[in-house]
Amino acid sequence: MILLVLIIIVLNKEVSSRILPKQSKSQKTISIERSSKPDTLDIAPEPTINLPEPSPEPLITPSSSESQNQSSLARLFFVRVNDEGKISFKSVLRPISASSPPLLTSIQALIEGPLPGEISAHLLSLIPEGTEIISARIEDEIAFLNFNEQFRFNTLGIEGYSSQIEQVVYTATEFPNIQKVQFLIEGQRVSYLGGEGFWIGEPLGREDFFE
Repeated sequence: MILLVLIIIVLNKEVSSRILPKQSKSQKTISIERSSKPDTLDIAPEPTINLPEPSPEPLITPSSSESQNQSSLARLFFVRVNDEGKISFKSVLRPISASSPPLLTSIQALIEGPLPGEISAHLLSLIPEGTEIISARIEDEIAFLNFNEQFRFNTLGIEGYSSQIEQVVYTATEFPNIQKVQFLIEGQRVSYLGGEGFWIGEPLGREDFFE
């Protein structure tokens, strides 16, 4: 009897082992490695737009009355002072009448000072108030500029004198046929400006202001 029971138990174990496979004590974890999503996108190139070429404008020949109203551009030099008191020179383009003497007209425009829009850009002139240009002529690439007496007195001292002379020299030498400027006061050549003693006894060019 006991032997029969043992045979039955052994048979049950074999059957169960066939139906239910033995599980391992340590079950493995399966990880799935996915390819990462691309972090770059294909950017379509911007379309090229071919603008139509403008049709040539008809050539217009101005009449004599229109030519009298034509203007050319003059480059004038003004001063800009920064917060530290350092001076720099900035140029502006101004239209001037083509029928007027260009040098004389340019210096007159310089004396009149910056326009409202140029003042808004912090430009100013250090040429003394009341200055007038009496005459201007060019000889052997030297511009002889004749100013009134007021040009001699600058309330800003030596820096003011240097700046007003530099403004005039740079403006005048924008013309290709002028290399230097000889300053005259009431038709006379003087050696110095004001009590500070800024030398103007000989023609001055841009190179005279290089440090």
